[in-house]
Amino acid sequence: MKKIILLLLTVLTIQNVSYAAFPVTENNNSISIASELPIEDGDKAAKTSMILAGIAIFFNIILLTSSGLGWGALFLIFLAAMFYSFAFIFGLFGLRSKSKRWQAYIGLLPGLLVLLFLLISTGSFGDPDL
Repeated sequence: MKKIILLLLTVLTIQNVSYAAFPVTENNNSISIASELPIEDGDKAAKTSMILAGIAIFFNIILLTSSGLGWGALFLIFLAAMFYSFAFIFGLFGLRSKSKRWQAYIGLLPGLLVLLFLLISTGSFGDPDL
C-alpha cells in the first residue's frame, strides 16, 4: 500500500513540476515573455478527471485493506462509484483537450473498467446456466 501511495504522489508531483514551458512572443525585433498561459476548458476537465479517478481508486484501496467496516464499506463503495462516474464524465469533456488528452484517458480508463465489471457481474451478457 505504501508503494501505491508513493507512486501516486510521485506521478502527481512530476506532473506539476515538469510543465515548465512558457510562451515567447516576438514584436518588432523585441522578444517578450507572455505573462499568462492560455488554458483550455478541455485541459481543466482532463486534469479534474484524473484527480477524481485517483480519489475513487484511493477509496477502493481503503475498502480492500480494511476489514470489519460494516455499513462504512457501503458508504465507501457509494463514494467510489460517485467519483468514478464524475471522472468518466469529466474525462469525456477532457478529450477535447489538445495537450492534456492523456490525463483524460487516465480518468476514463477506471470508469470504463468499473462499468465493464458491473455489466459482467449483473449478468447483462446472459446467464450461462440457461
